[in-house]
Amino acid sequence: MAGLVSNLIDILQGQTKLFGEVVALSVQKRQFIVKNDIDALRAVVKQENVLVPKALKNDKDRERIMTDIATVLNKKQDELTLSYLGELIQGQPEHDSFVRAVDEFLVAMQEMKEANDAAKVLVQDALEYIDFNMNIIHSSLDSGPVGYGALEDSHEPGSFLDTRS
Repeated sequence: MAGLVSNLIDILQGQTKLFGEVVALSVQKRQFIVKNDIDALRAVVKQENVLVPKALKNDKDRERIMTDIATVLNKKQDELTLSYLGELIQGQPEHDSFVRAVDEFLVAMQEMKEANDAAKVLVQDALEYIDFNMNIIHSSLDSGPVGYGALEDSHEPGSFLDTRS
């Protein structure tokens, strides 16, 4: 079982590192969204797309090892959490490394959640801004012709772009 716990520690450390990279990219992405730098934003998204499959693989590996540990301990998989496993291996040589890896993993996961929440708010604000602009454009089209001046035979005043003095 010590080998399984050691493998789990390695996976948790790998996931923690990946989460840190994703958070760093998320910070860059927010900056590029604010600056409206589409090319830099594309580059960051491309880097994120490389990390996502690695994170998914690590997650599947973590689940597989947790299943194996549950089998060895004769426990149901749904009752074996990381914190419960920490309690079960108390006094074992890998306990301290495991607890440290779990703590770092949970901190990184929380940071990633906060980065995702901040990005979500930023995207929602951008969508609201686009919607606002679309409503302005739509309402100006509904209020009559928009052009550079009044129509030749019309008695209506020109648009706000009227060039007459």
